[in-house]
Amino acid sequence: MVQLLENTTAKQPSISARTEKALLDMFNNVCQAVEEIDGNKLHEQHWTKDEKGQWIKGEDDNGIVYIDKALRNSNVFEKVGINYVSMRGELPPGMTFQGADIVADSGNENPSGKSTPFFATSTSVIINALNPMIPTAHVNYRYFQLGDGTQPGSWWFGGGGDLTPIYLFEEDAVHFHQVHKDACDKHNPEFYPRFKKWCDQYFYLPHRGECRGVGGIFFDNLQDYDAETLFSFVKTCSEAFIPAYIPIVEKRKDMEFTQQNKYWQHLRRGRYAEFILLHDRGVRFGLASGIVSTQSVLNCMPAEAFWNYNDEPTTDSQEATLLEVLRNPHKWV
Repeated sequence: MVQLLENTTAKQPSISARTEKALLDMFNNVCQAVEEIDGNKLHEQHWTKDEKGQWIKGEDDNGIVYIDKALRNSNVFEKVGINYVSMRGELPPGMTFQGADIVADSGNENPSGKSTPFFATSTSVIINALNPMIPTAHVNYRYFQLGDGTQPGSWWFGGGGDLTPIYLFEEDAVHFHQVHKDACDKHNPEFYPRFKKWCDQYFYLPHRGECRGVGGIFFDNLQDYDAETLFSFVKTCSEAFIPAYIPIVEKRKDMEFTQQNKYWQHLRRGRYAEFILLHDRGVRFGLASGIVSTQSVLNCMPAEAFWNYNDEPTTDSQEATLLEVLRNPHKWV
């Protein structure tokens, strides 16, 4: 289990320090839950930077905690990628944040032309199962801060959790949404409908006219409440993923399936890959900024995916039922 070094000099931990710990707890807990249900250990890889600022394998002694964990072709899961990062660094001169995107600085944000210090922490999870009856799951929570975080707009939270079924079991979608709604409602009854809609709109493939899955919650560049309120909310949501997803895995992992079911699974994995490569802001941010390793960024890609010409399923099939829902998002709770 990964641990952070305690800061014994701080009397009152900052938002950044508490978020760092909350997301590390999430990382450790999800890794443990995956290993327990699968029966195999995740492979662990640490990253650091060389003298040229390039990411290389190894542990860091300069305040960066950066770990990837992965599992491939195991007992229950086809591919799992779980990443944790916490780092303080400097954006290169000429670069700044515009909301949740890293962009070229026009000169107004940083007229001195100096590097901008930042803090970033994140946990990201992508789970693809062997059995097509188990849905793919994604969850990510993150916090970014420029400087000391005291300036308006200099910090924000982002993240969410969503479910991507290969075959639709409505009770699974209801369960996943209910757990996340309960988490949201502990803080504000307006959060769940707002972030559920945001999720449906974000995880959408316009060229297909389909949502990526049955959704969940999603938000980005969130700073419209005070930091304490949002930290508490994100912490609660980070703790909701295991009870939202693992019971579904337990229920579906021993179901029978056919080669046709696997074929459809790989077609849906193709849709997942399309979203990641064409529309995912986190992937774009990671590759453009260089803040994280390319290996980590692309750890979210499925292991196997198919594309076939005119891959519409037959009418009234289970596959067609899924597509109808993806093209017309449902209100699950």
